Amino acid sequence: MNTALPFRRSLRSLVALGLGAGVLSGCSSDSDTAASGGGDCASLEGETITIVVPYEPGGGYDSYTRLVAPYLEEEIGATIAVQNQPGAGGLLALNSLLAEDADGTNLAIMNGVGAGGSSIAGADGATFSLDDFTYIGRVASDPSLIVTSATGPYQTFDDVRTADEFRWGSTGPGAEDYVTSSLISAVFDIPGEVVTGFPGSGETELAVIQGSIDGMSGNLTSRRGAVEDGTQTPVLVVGEERPDWLPEDVPTVAELDTTEEQAELLDAHLALIELGRPFIGPPGMDEAATSCLRTAMAAAMENPELVEESVEQERELAFLPGDELEGLVQDLMDAPPAYSELLATLY
Repeated sequence: MNTALPFRRSLRSLVALGLGAGVLSGCSSDSDTAASGGGDCASLEGETITIVVPYEPGGGYDSYTRLVAPYLEEEIGATIAVQNQPGAGGLLALNSLLAEDADGTNLAIMNGVGAGGSSIAGADGATFSLDDFTYIGRVASDPSLIVTSATGPYQTFDDVRTADEFRWGSTGPGAEDYVTSSLISAVFDIPGEVVTGFPGSGETELAVIQGSIDGMSGNLTSRRGAVEDGTQTPVLVVGEERPDWLPEDVPTVAELDTTEEQAELLDAHLALIELGRPFIGPPGMDEAATSCLRTAMAAAMENPELVEESVEQERELAFLPGDELEGLVQDLMDAPPAYSELLATLY
């Protein structure tokens, strides 16, 4: 059976420390400074801050950004505009962010798995390194869930593994659904292809339900509605824990029988999943603006109204402060060579 490797243990310890730091920063007096627009936030008070979502409206990244934006806006004393900029599986917006003004008025939400996998692999279209960006804070971190059509021939992960040809759906090489599905296919020798070009997860999901593709990978909470209404069948949690709303017979990758090589690759990928959905800024962002945004986000994520609203929307929050994210990124860039080599073969 798969056993935890030192690489993953070190990352999980870092994440645990980061969560503790996030709680402390959210309770600090700095949050009062951010809310009043004084101190480090003086340069952003009254400004318009654009947060770019690299996908079409209506998906998980769009929903999370629009959920958090009003609370962040209140803390900073600025106007926040959410802008959708789909393209290249999420890479277009991140490439564009590299050239934006670093004054704190230009941010984006990043698909940690998709963008991180593209960067680690040196994929065409990913002109950035993960450590290029300024990290503000993580909004959420979900395991991935592999789902198939409820009326299709693949109702278990064993069915998927023994398929003659399995067709995955994806928005493109820069997305989580591309990286995770490609990696799972490679690790478990699943023949097939990844069909790209879907505008967003909603369109991919519809294609699964209609049977024009066989399955997809997606963030676990974003798949919950389709699983609970019976239109999609969950077959594998690409994570270490199974939520209580999933049937007990849906395995996690940690429960699968794997070789040592397979376990190392899966552990590295689970570490990448920890990066989650962070808010990021351009390289070398203004120090005062960075401090303001980090403090404001820590305070916003502790707001009871935001927490309550996230529960109502079934959008689980998992905050991690920006400085801890930077440490996580550095560890990710030191992932086992076998993992980066495998990712490179997928592009």
